[in-house]
Amino acid sequence: MSDQVNRQRQDAMRGEDAARVLESRAFKEAMEALKGQIVTDWSNCPVRDVEGQRLFLQLHKLSRKFEALLTGMVETGKLARLEFGSAKTLPPRDLRKHHK
Repeated sequence: MSDQVNRQRQDAMRGEDAARVLESRAFKEAMEALKGQIVTDWSNCPVRDVEGQRLFLQLHKLSRKFEALLTGMVETGKLARLEFGSAKTLPPRDLRKHHK
């Protein structure tokens, strides 16, 4: 049980860290600049440069994936915090069966 509680606590803390990153003005500005630069460079890439076009598509997808990973950490952290809170307030399952 303590391993699960430790994991939930770590997930909750990781989620809080990820939320601070996502909410950071510096992060938002950096990601906006990165995405803008990728789109600009991609649109300036010659049509015949298939490899370059593919690279910019991959960079674009990677930037979105990076934000999605952080968002996933935030959501996992929220769930862990809820589970951690209910684990502290609810009796163990085998005890609840006898109280019904």
